[in-house]
Amino acid sequence: MKKMLLVIAMMFVSLQAREVIEAQGTCKINWTGGFITCEGESAEGQSSYAAKLSAKVIAQRNLLEVIRGVQIDSAMTIKDGMFSSDVIHSRVSGVVKGAQLISNKYDKKEKYAVATLKLQMGKDLLSALLSDPKLLSWNEKIEKAWNSFSIVANANAATYSPSEKATIQKVLEDLRKRNDEKGTEYLTSVLNEMEDSVYSGVLIDVSEIDNFKKAMIVKLVDESGKEVYPAKIVSKKTLLKRNTSVGYIYGLKDARESKRVKSKPIEIKAKAVYKKRYSNIVLTKEQLAVIESLAPAILQKAKVILVMGE
Repeated sequence: MKKMLLVIAMMFVSLQAREVIEAQGTCKINWTGGFITCEGESAEGQSSYAAKLSAKVIAQRNLLEVIRGVQIDSAMTIKDGMFSSDVIHSRVSGVVKGAQLISNKYDKKEKYAVATLKLQMGKDLLSALLSDPKLLSWNEKIEKAWNSFSIVANANAATYSPSEKATIQKVLEDLRKRNDEKGTEYLTSVLNEMEDSVYSGVLIDVSEIDNFKKAMIVKLVDESGKEVYPAKIVSKKTLLKRNTSVGYIYGLKDARESKRVKSKPIEIKAKAVYKKRYSNIVLTKEQLAVIESLAPAILQKAKVILVMGE
């Protein structure tokens, strides 16, 4: 029985080892799962109530210290966001105080407690950061424009041939620039219907980029640094649901099996970040052409995963 339990435990560890987890003191940033956990340990010799309260407060302090250093994108950390906006500062502080308490164990012998808090990057942290839309590119207007196709619910893709896809995409880009919501919704629906079954997501291998820095909002840019994803594509609602603009996984095999991109992702190998913007991944013209040929829903739903290596 013990041998069987050991085998099961080893299998569990093996499965979890593929996740991208960054340990910082008593805290862990799980980039794959999109959450942060932190522990807090009280002093010894206290009553159960006092020890547990103290442990929770210390865990909150540790959590706040860790998330201050987390990158929002290439240009801004959470600490920067808090300093630049009283709204963000207040919201982030409130989120930390309201973090989920997943355990608070009291040791009766030594009379101390250890508390563990959990914070979701999306619905908790990003929600607080996006509370001041002047500082970041996501707001309710983008959510309305890109996350709802109620005006033209049944676009007829059969009206168009596959050879006309490039023309439709060019017209769609013009409509986006003109903020023509109705036309954008219609053509987006057409392209979704035309290509929905071709590819299911995007895998970007960044294992050869030594100076890449993990962030909640990783951007894909062209060779001149112009952002092509996720700005004006991913809605606030989708971003909060996904936790990050891209997923993080070790190993191509595990990435291919991820629910985020399953079942037929296209694979791209990136080789550089843009100058000192260490969270901005440069794609070549050929790679961008591949990205642009995908059904719009793939990027809109943030079906993008970064493969960090084996």
